[in-house]
Amino acid sequence: MSKPPASPAFVQQLNFLGRDASNESAALQAAFSLGLFGQLSAGPGAWPLSLDSLAEHLGANRRGVRAILEPLVGLGFVLFQEGQGYLLAEDTAAFLADASFRARLRAVPDWWHVVAKLPEAVRIGAAVDGRDLLGWFRALFLEPSPAAPNARAEEFFDRYARNFARTQALVTAAELGLLTRLVETATPRDELAAGLKVHPEGLGVLLGVLASLGVAREEAGRWSFTEAAARMLDATSLPYFQRALPATMAYWEAFGHLGEAVREQRFRLDLRDPETARRIYQENASRISGIFGSHLRLSRKAAELVGQMRSLSGARVLDVGTGSGVWGAAFGLAAPTTHVTYLDSVHVLDAVRPHLTKLKLEARSRLWEGDCLSVDYGEAEYDVILLPQIIPALPPDALPGFFAKLARALKPGGLLLISGYLLTDRRDGPLDALYFALRRYVSNEGDVLSLPEFQALLSPVGLTAARAFDMPIQQVVVAHRGDVAWPEVAAVPAA
Repeated sequence: MSKPPASPAFVQQLNFLGRDASNESAALQAAFSLGLFGQLSAGPGAWPLSLDSLAEHLGANRRGVRAILEPLVGLGFVLFQEGQGYLLAEDTAAFLADASFRARLRAVPDWWHVVAKLPEAVRIGAAVDGRDLLGWFRALFLEPSPAAPNARAEEFFDRYARNFARTQALVTAAELGLLTRLVETATPRDELAAGLKVHPEGLGVLLGVLASLGVAREEAGRWSFTEAAARMLDATSLPYFQRALPATMAYWEAFGHLGEAVREQRFRLDLRDPETARRIYQENASRISGIFGSHLRLSRKAAELVGQMRSLSGARVLDVGTGSGVWGAAFGLAAPTTHVTYLDSVHVLDAVRPHLTKLKLEARSRLWEGDCLSVDYGEAEYDVILLPQIIPALPPDALPGFFAKLARALKPGGLLLISGYLLTDRRDGPLDALYFALRRYVSNEGDVLSLPEFQALLSPVGLTAARAFDMPIQQVVVAHRGDVAWPEVAAVPAA
């Protein structure tokens, strides 16, 4: 008998901790250290402050301030009044007025870079760089905490101080091989420590933190996964979960200097630097290739959507910024006469070839090495153009010209499909999209957009019809010249 699936809430929470929790802590810590909360008014008669005014008062970059503010609005700690500006929520203002609570907050950011050394602390069971990191984790998770002014303040502190520490606990458990051992069998702590070559006391702290996350449990002196974790992280799915953790760590130092990036536009992880971009995108393509099969099934849903709007038989498809090639491959499989061109840098295309060979798509494929902003796409060359999660990697000021070139390259009746995160019309959610946008800012990349923002870019180049559709992962925006009938599928409503 197959085991029941993991609780969706548990899966969502654990994925959040592995991917976005450190982004959330970074946003809250940067807002506090920059003095952003102190600039905003609260209560009856408070006057909203515009984004431009707030950036000017902070002496900071406008887009960086916005990248921090938007998650705070999504969390309810800051309020946004459309057309006017930002206010501090009254309950936020109340607990930030508490001097002892502010002192607790001031002590946290100094631990950001030390926390990244948790694997070393667990191995040796002692201080690292003269800092008692294990003691800090004990105090944060395993011992009674000082009372917060109220429940809302405790929630703020939990997100501000504990979330990035939770992420690092999962990263450490994966790096040391602990998660793999917990899949196998229930084991006493000291036996686990001997097998992992770590200090028993250090491992005890890590196991205690994992227990607080609902991941590990001790029963009769033996440690194992909880029932919920065992359902989610079995031998098949655990590698999938662990692949996301190195990507999170790639941004760790940059998020530790988020305030510097917002104030001075100095980026510790600058993906506009060619060598840095080559390394990160190559690693990303490799990780995505590891989950190619599952993503292919989901990408084929997008091909099915397009197939309801026009025939893909004999269609010429261009996959721009192809990554692992999963989107182009899904369209290549949609009809036996579809031809797909995969455009990306040479080191990324190297990861695409094996997938095309396995799927027997080579004869109907072209690998095109080039920079998506500088290549000549031609005129009326393609029936479908795919942009898989590429827009957030491009400089915002390059988008008008980029979309103009793509529109020129579409045949009559052609479709442009943009996949990825889509913000609400007010840019106040969803939270995972806002955390993704913050990651794009801290690495000096592009932006995450709402549907009205896409429509404002697409309409001037002739792509006057644009709608958003829900997919199993994220969403897609489909645009054309008004010469294609929309499918009988509900579009995403305006938010």
